Amino acid sequence: MGPAAPVARLPVTNGGQNPLELVLEPYCWSEWLEPGAKVTVVTVGEADAVRPWSGTTAPDEPVELDCYPDQLVVRPNGRLVLVLDAARNELYRF
Repeated sequence: MGPAAPVARLPVTNGGQNPLELVLEPYCWSEWLEPGAKVTVVTVGEADAVRPWSGTTAPDEPVELDCYPDQLVVRPNGRLVLVLDAARNELYRF
């Protein structure tokens, strides 16, 4: 049995007073997080790969972020991406 696939987790909390749009690219997916809302973006890389994170702009990084006033754009670079709620329930799978 080979090594396990690497996993990266990005907890996201809207600590502001206004809704925050969470965008996942390249999936063209978005959801508005109300103030105080918490989710975790999980990305799973390739096991046994020289470069386990398949992103094109930063292939050695599991996640890239772009922050805007009311928007957070997340580019997870794994082969599997999950969005979990605060109780770790799966909300979305890409």
